[in-house]
Amino acid sequence: MLCYVTRPDSVVMEVEVDPKANGEDCLNQVCHRLGIIEDDYLGLQYSANKGETLWLNLRNRISQQIEGMPPYRFKLRVKFFVEPHLLLQEQTRHQFFLHVQDDLLNGRLLCSPEQALDLSALLAQVEFGDYNQNTAKYSYEDLCANELNTTILNSIVAKHKELEGMSQCRAEYRLLQIACKLEHYGVEWHSVKDGDGQKLMIGVGPDGISVCKENLNLINRISYPIIQMATQSAKNVYLTITRESGSSIVLILKLISTRAASALYRAITETHAFYRCDTVTNAVMMQYSRDFKGHLASLFLNENINLGKKYVFDIKRTSKEVYDHTRRTLYHAGIVDFVPHNQDGQNSPLKSSEHELNCNTCEGESCQQSQVLQEKIRKLKEALLCMVCCAEEINTAFCPCGHMVCCGSCANQLQACPVCRSNIDHIQQVFLPTCASLLNLTVI
Repeated sequence: MLCYVTRPDSVVMEVEVDPKANGEDCLNQVCHRLGIIEDDYLGLQYSANKGETLWLNLRNRISQQIEGMPPYRFKLRVKFFVEPHLLLQEQTRHQFFLHVQDDLLNGRLLCSPEQALDLSALLAQVEFGDYNQNTAKYSYEDLCANELNTTILNSIVAKHKELEGMSQCRAEYRLLQIACKLEHYGVEWHSVKDGDGQKLMIGVGPDGISVCKENLNLINRISYPIIQMATQSAKNVYLTITRESGSSIVLILKLISTRAASALYRAITETHAFYRCDTVTNAVMMQYSRDFKGHLASLFLNENINLGKKYVFDIKRTSKEVYDHTRRTLYHAGIVDFVPHNQDGQNSPLKSSEHELNCNTCEGESCQQSQVLQEKIRKLKEALLCMVCCAEEINTAFCPCGHMVCCGSCANQLQACPVCRSNIDHIQQVFLPTCASLLNLTVI
């Protein structure tokens, strides 16, 4: 079964999957080609019959979600936005940049005139490189809807010149640092009508729900702690909200179709779980419905059968769990050079120490021996790092199993050994060679 996936930079990728494939199979192929491990932040969107923009449920079959015959068409989009320093791969940051750039240029991410000056210069640095009066073009009018006069143009040119020598990767990171502080960063918009039939835009974001007019002017902001309950019935979504007086009010949101209402309900639930919870509970992960055939089979055969089962949500991890999972995955893959850049654009101390061990001046057999020794030193240092946080050195042993894989702070939070899963009676402090001593080793 053929699928066409359009990336944020308008490049179309052809993906061949099994006719019974789930949405996750398609996304995994796309992320594998792009070299992205942090796929929890991304998702695939498609358009329904009434123009609704929906997220493909990754746990259900593709053919059950989309009407018509293949090839199916999707858009690769960022589903959950986080601050750029939490992204451990440059490939993922680039996808974030492309998404933010599209939102900025199309007015979905609002910024002030002052912020538009910096953003215009950074966008030009990414697209054209260092300032050149013959090639530089600026998007100031698209960013803040203000006229680009001579004074503003000179200010942007001056800021662009200050970026001379900045790489494209670094300019994208700097732009994301500014964008993550904008009001609508990471907000997913849904077009609705209230109980009186007035058209509204509902923005579901990391901190809560924004109720806006069609031009995105804010009417009200609803934080997650005051939302008692969110339910969906047919084309309506109901939000039970607690007032300051302690009483409750039910906000009725009417959407264009049942699928659009399900998408809003799903967005509220998944976004709240991703940003506000420590882990995704089983009540969320295992919520499902059945089609008519599956419902009959479950009544007469067995309630636990999978026939006709369609999961409502496909969120697997929270923001904290995604970050920890990616660190462990990169660490076990032997990639230790994934610490984000600091604000000065310099590498971390770990990167600097690794760089000092690299030999770029010698050749021949001695250089090959040096590289072998460097690899051994790297593996020794990795073996002495805690497998849970990947930051501190190992200094504890689990009793009675005897495994030594964690630092003291992580060991105190565990009830079972992460290696053999046996119960931990108590932990014992141990003394091993430190990573600091290994860093002082020299290669001859």
